[in-house]
Amino acid sequence: MRAAPGLLALALLAPSTAALQQGLQAERRPDAPLPVLGGAPLATTEAPWDEVDHLATPSGFWADPTAPLPTNRWWQNAVLGSGDWPLFTMPYSVKVQAEGLSICRPGLNVQEAFVMQTHLDNLRLRTAEELAERQVVEHDPLSVTIEWRGAGGIGLRTPLVRGMPYVTGLYEQATPLLSTMHAILSLSGQGGSPGTTASGTQHTVELNNGQTWAIYSSSSLELTVEAGGVVRASEPLTGWVRVALLPPAGAEVLDASAGRIPVGGRVRGIVAGDTGTLRFEWRTLGDGPLLMMTLPHHRDVLSEVTPVDLTWTTLKGPAVGVVGDTWVLTQPLTPIGWNAPRPIDPTYEPAVRAALLQDIDATVLAPDPYFGGKELAKLGRLALIADELGEDQVALQLRTRLKSELEPWLTGTNSQALAYDRTWGGVLVADAIQDPGSAFGQGYYNDHHFHYGYHVYAAAALAKADPAWAEQFGDTVLHLVRDIANPSDRDPHYPRQRHMDWYAGHSWASGLFLFGDARNQESTSEAVNAWYAVSLWGLATGDARIHDLGRLMLATEIRSAQRYWQIPSTSDVYTEPFKSNKVVGVLWGMKVDYSTFFGNAPELIHGIQMLPFTPISEELLDPVWIEEGYPAFSSNLANAGSWANFICMARAIFDRDGAWEMAQTLPSWDNGNTRTNTLHWIATRP
Repeated sequence: MRAAPGLLALALLAPSTAALQQGLQAERRPDAPLPVLGGAPLATTEAPWDEVDHLATPSGFWADPTAPLPTNRWWQNAVLGSGDWPLFTMPYSVKVQAEGLSICRPGLNVQEAFVMQTHLDNLRLRTAEELAERQVVEHDPLSVTIEWRGAGGIGLRTPLVRGMPYVTGLYEQATPLLSTMHAILSLSGQGGSPGTTASGTQHTVELNNGQTWAIYSSSSLELTVEAGGVVRASEPLTGWVRVALLPPAGAEVLDASAGRIPVGGRVRGIVAGDTGTLRFEWRTLGDGPLLMMTLPHHRDVLSEVTPVDLTWTTLKGPAVGVVGDTWVLTQPLTPIGWNAPRPIDPTYEPAVRAALLQDIDATVLAPDPYFGGKELAKLGRLALIADELGEDQVALQLRTRLKSELEPWLTGTNSQALAYDRTWGGVLVADAIQDPGSAFGQGYYNDHHFHYGYHVYAAAALAKADPAWAEQFGDTVLHLVRDIANPSDRDPHYPRQRHMDWYAGHSWASGLFLFGDARNQESTSEAVNAWYAVSLWGLATGDARIHDLGRLMLATEIRSAQRYWQIPSTSDVYTEPFKSNKVVGVLWGMKVDYSTFFGNAPELIHGIQMLPFTPISEELLDPVWIEEGYPAFSSNLANAGSWANFICMARAIFDRDGAWEMAQTLPSWDNGNTRTNTLHWIATRP
């Protein structure tokens, strides 16, 4: 169905882009924080494209399979395929199985090409009674809750909350039963032979793999060891059982906080001036201090919590315990808008201008949403450089071409037409539903932020100079923004934040695909590009909330990219021999790889964490990391092809003059890059 023009159109009647930006700055007063996450949706209009039904229907693991449904959550494995592949809650991995929850505190296998965690059946949280198939009964930005039900109303619920230092079972008239693949050496220090019994609200189980697990309960349990690695309670419980692996130090902290149970959490975001604040508001049951685990990127900006003596080694570095009901993460937001923070060096300006005149006929040939999107954004980037150079006629010519190439996507008249999927709730290429491998899995919700980030960037470059165009197509572009960055639970057509994992601090890209290592993301720089594009769309249309939504997502994604993808010598996340690689190619829930999905050459692994180069790349690409990694990713320069573009542009971060000389000899250009953009980047380096 086609949507009527929304309220967004009212904001597009201002006389000029300059006036829009002045109004935007006036609205963002330091004393008037702007809510950007939670609350009202950006819009509620229906998508303007044809509607389709997806071939991949939500499984029976959903208690409510009504769209919109998440497609890229960290827990997506629980509702795909058999539903029992690993999830990583941090610091535990779990498997949601038919008879209960399998729990593991995985170690790290550090190799030169990867760092890997493997799920083992350390402990299972179950019931003695038979339970029916599990279902997702609740989820929010920080958790998912799984429920099993049996005859007579008995049940088990497990709230899987990010950063939980315990795993919790909420029992309803059901008999707790724990099992393990390991041999039980002792129950509460009394031996581990069958028939051993212990009573109380706190127990320990020592296993022959060197682990000792604490068991806490809301009321006294009489537990008995049985053959086959089983510990069974003597009677049904309506209450809770919590288990936690005892660390070398910090057991007292676990004992003190066992009565306060996180069951979920809200994520709220506000912006005041150039400062953004995320609030993780944990939902809880019980009494006592709330203990949760932080990651390195949290601790960079976290306040209003108290650190405690509890640390676990994880895939993302040390996880440190903190006590506090609400996390407040305050971070500076980028002031970067359309242009680099400094003008073009006058020495280089004539060459940049000459390149622009040569690139005015840059091609848009690719029909698919990814490569085609890169080419659309390429034209938009050229138009913005033309604006900066005062080449008004060139800018107009480029935007005229860009309109002719972008509008078929927005009107559904191109060869790979978009459609609205009413099964899951999202915008996708209709034909890609027929083939999961088509368009990089785009029809199955893989990489939407990469693809639509380029489209939204191109649209923003148009809207900056043409408010009338923005008024005509603004609602349609907003559907692409809502597909990847909807900030509200109340949007009836799109799930909230399809890609962003606020706890992990970065996006997941892998859609409705099942992976043994859980979710993944390859190109964090293209995720950054998506949120940069969202911020520019807000800037172009005078929508302060969208502008700041993009900036808040940018700040979070960049901080995590620099922690978990970029590996300078000062990194405390990875150890040798993996650390010497200097970069992560693909980050998974339970693994990191020094490789990509399309090759293992160093220029590919590093380059996919850099492209596309735009003004925001200055904040993403840490100069120390780039300079330390340059010998590796430039080692194959003669055979790098168009990837030499990015090697050259990276060099400019620490050697501007050398990069300028190198740029004169580049043989070809990536389809999303141009000679103009390369020279402009070099000419605007410090």
